Amino acid sequence: MKRVALGLGAALSALAVLGTAGAGVAAVPKCPSFASQAEAQEAFLELGGKPGKDVGGLDGNGNGVACEALPGPYAGYATIGFNKRKSFLYGVVTMPLAASGYQCLLGNRYDPETPRRLNVYRERPGADKAILDEGIGTAADPHTGKLVWKAVKANLPSGRYYAAIEARIATSPYGRNQCPGFDSRPTLLPAPKPSR
Repeated sequence: MKRVALGLGAALSALAVLGTAGAGVAAVPKCPSFASQAEAQEAFLELGGKPGKDVGGLDGNGNGVACEALPGPYAGYATIGFNKRKSFLYGVVTMPLAASGYQCLLGNRYDPETPRRLNVYRERPGADKAILDEGIGTAADPHTGKLVWKAVKANLPSGRYYAAIEARIATSPYGRNQCPGFDSRPTLLPAPKPSR
């Protein structure tokens, strides 16, 4: 599976706190424990956080984005789904609100002022496969911090898929990218029919 590692520090911080919490008690690190919002986001997802499911107070507004007051790098929350009847993939990416606004809404390898781009990947043994020819630019809403996307895809074979958001173009050839790439959780698509 194609995964973007945001930092080993987040995972180690979470494990260290969980390991010292005592038997049967799972303590979650608080926002000041992380060096960046992206590290907090990684730990939040690893601990089962998602929109509407806060973990340890890391996502106070319930949008699926952890510790938005922390400095960059910044990572968000992404979803993926498939409308089988109308044959299209879709999803929403929610970005963190940083002190300077939703600075990670725009920018891609082609142009810093156009939308972030994403592609959809199918998990495969060895290397995962991109299923959209060129990826898509997403429509960014500067009032909500959401990137909404849709891509027509007829005859989607059953498998595990995820949306991968490309890194924002670097502002300097030597600077750290404040908007790294990240993925949605892998999802079985098309979703199986519910049993009766």
